[in-house]
Amino acid sequence: MRSWDVAPPREYFDELFRVSRNQIIWGGNYFGLPPTRCFLVWRKPIADNFSMAMCEYAWTSFNANAKWIELPTVGTKADPRIHPTQKPVALYTWICTHYTKPGMKVLDTHVGSASSLIAFHRAGLEYVGFELDTTYYRLASDRLDAELAQTRLF
Repeated sequence: MRSWDVAPPREYFDELFRVSRNQIIWGGNYFGLPPTRCFLVWRKPIADNFSMAMCEYAWTSFNANAKWIELPTVGTKADPRIHPTQKPVALYTWICTHYTKPGMKVLDTHVGSASSLIAFHRAGLEYVGFELDTTYYRLASDRLDAELAQTRLF
């Protein structure tokens, strides 16, 4: 088990709810959060006998209907996975499309591979991100820096 692979204490969620208007929490089914009708499911088209979960669940605070999206997992020889729970940038782009508005500020307290921050940047959102693990922080920072160095035509 890595140092980051521990459920946050109740105080973490109390503070998160205090400082943010809405929340999307991946793995929220593990944390004893209040009932929600707007949960998100990322369905991964992988073989039934593969060792990874076939989908991931996110708890949200939004008063809306549940939604799901099907996207492949990440990690190829050309673009390797840098975090064990790395999510595709396209997943966070989809979240931005459905749950953010221009001018919003977004907080990610578990940045991991920086997929979220890349999507937030592309969506023109202000963002703040944190990552506890120094190895993942360095890898995520390098990945985000490479994204920020790209010239945008529009």
